[in-house]
Amino acid sequence: MKKLHLLFALLSIHFLSAQVLVNSGTAWKYLDDGSDQGTAWRIASYNDDSWASGNAQLGYGDGDENTVISYGSSSSNKHICYYFRKTFNVSDPTANSGLKISLLRDDGAVVYINGQEVVRSNMPSGTITYTTLAASTVAGSDEDVFNIYNVPSSALISGQNLIAVEVHQRSHSSSDVSFDLKLEFAAIEYYQKQPYLLLTDSGDQMKICWQLNSTMPCTVDYGTDTNYTSGSIDSNETDSSHIHEVVLDGLSPDETYYYRVTVDGEGAMTGSFQSAPDGNAQSITFFAYGDNRTYPSSHNFVAQRILSDINDNGLKHTFILNSGDLVSDGDTEGSWESEFFATQYGNIRELMANLPYMAAVGNHEGQGILFSKYFPYPMYQNGRYYYSFDYGPAHFTVIDQFTSYAQGSTQYNWIVNDLSTSDKPWKICIFHEPGWSAGGHSNSYMVQNTLQPLLVQYNVRVVLTGHNHYYARAVVDGIHHITTGGGGAPLYSPNSSYPNIVKVSQSHHYCKLEIDGDNLHISAIKDNGSLIEEFDVQALSMDDPESDALDHSWFVYAREGKIIVNTTDLSGQVEIYDDIGRKLFSAQAGAALEFSPANTGMYFVRYIEGERKSIKKVLNLQ
Repeated sequence: MKKLHLLFALLSIHFLSAQVLVNSGTAWKYLDDGSDQGTAWRIASYNDDSWASGNAQLGYGDGDENTVISYGSSSSNKHICYYFRKTFNVSDPTANSGLKISLLRDDGAVVYINGQEVVRSNMPSGTITYTTLAASTVAGSDEDVFNIYNVPSSALISGQNLIAVEVHQRSHSSSDVSFDLKLEFAAIEYYQKQPYLLLTDSGDQMKICWQLNSTMPCTVDYGTDTNYTSGSIDSNETDSSHIHEVVLDGLSPDETYYYRVTVDGEGAMTGSFQSAPDGNAQSITFFAYGDNRTYPSSHNFVAQRILSDINDNGLKHTFILNSGDLVSDGDTEGSWESEFFATQYGNIRELMANLPYMAAVGNHEGQGILFSKYFPYPMYQNGRYYYSFDYGPAHFTVIDQFTSYAQGSTQYNWIVNDLSTSDKPWKICIFHEPGWSAGGHSNSYMVQNTLQPLLVQYNVRVVLTGHNHYYARAVVDGIHHITTGGGGAPLYSPNSSYPNIVKVSQSHHYCKLEIDGDNLHISAIKDNGSLIEEFDVQALSMDDPESDALDHSWFVYAREGKIIVNTTDLSGQVEIYDDIGRKLFSAQAGAALEFSPANTGMYFVRYIEGERKSIKKVLNLQ
């Protein structure tokens, strides 16, 4: 009999912990007249007898509604705010410490239980009124996503409870609105933003960041296997919003590490990463994309494809470069919550938990305060969002285009010093707005006139940008300017006839960059896995300490449509490349060599003698 009683008790506990309090598709009272209801409508004593009633999904414009609601009399001046109320009974509000809210909203919403705000989804901070616009537009497949929120159950009372929701549009001309909700008991969720990785300014470190829903102590355990024997670090929040940061130090180079974050001994979340290679490493693979804002479900597909690429090809977990516009409105917490850190997009969460995320600031990051809050790189310069870092054979310079970089400015002088003092054979620049792209936003004259001369002078070979939502590659003075703005944002139509453009693709995509010695292989890959293009770039740096001596022993010039190379007293090899890195000519040194290129433009001549090499540029004008 005791065993039977125990079984009934366990079944009862399971039933309560999984109990659905409000199911999706159920009936709600609603008000769709565009009126200002103030705050009284959120409490149980409010009289909603005059409100209409209908089953969810409630809304208009998509054709999948069970109940169509009104937007008013003008299609160009639709209501901004719609109100929904539903009562439900709870026999034991202490049955579980947590609630799970699955919320479908287009565009934004605020959820109240018994008058207490419990969820703010895709809405700005501050006071919400009936004219407050949603933080960003929800469109495409994201309109059908149930956003998941875990909140404490302390707002519940025994007996009848009220859940009230206000749904807000992004604009008066919005084409649709949608609402549905499911409420159920669930285990308490500790994390507001799950753990993710950032690189620091030291190759033997890794930073782990996360955010909790309340003040609680945390512990990070890590090691070279899942026994986590390398160390244990206790963590306390760094600010009033419950942000945590831990730096793992003294890591061995090019080693796989595993980590586990626990909250007060519970709520464990795990991940792994590959520590940075030795500074003398010659080979690395990394990934790049940008403009993932607005459509997190599309971003989720891009993340899934990168993870598949790593798993299918046995690649190491290195890092991600993002060229900016991570969210639609970087000044509002709602955009970060719903578009970038939302827990239901599991591929994004897995990607960031296993690959350090290195981002440039975009125009949609606004003032950048929240950007730097969630991406606290210790390399930031002068209180702004430009920085650099080394990884294996490459130096990465991340430029903040929303801080002055005019000639003579603080950032300009920093860029000059940063590029001129790096001895890495590969230099790559990342910023948001491109100098050469294929339409949409205009080409940046600041990039063309201020940055490009520095890029040429200091042998930068690749520039990664975004801003325009497609893939495009332009080649100028031997530098590949890649627009990789297909991380999830609504796509633009590229124009392949724009100056210096060699390839375009209107697609969500990412780039994979593989450095192996003097060669960089770049693949642009769609989110379905198909290839946009792949090409090779040759390193054109003079990194050998004896190259200066070589420079004076040979010379090159262009005359009457010919490139002439004089290596009379030398015995090495001469190679000539065009400005997109294609080898056009190769010959043994020892005489005056002539090559007649088919086109005008910049060419690169490399002399190789054993381990020694020297590179010179020549402009063919005829």
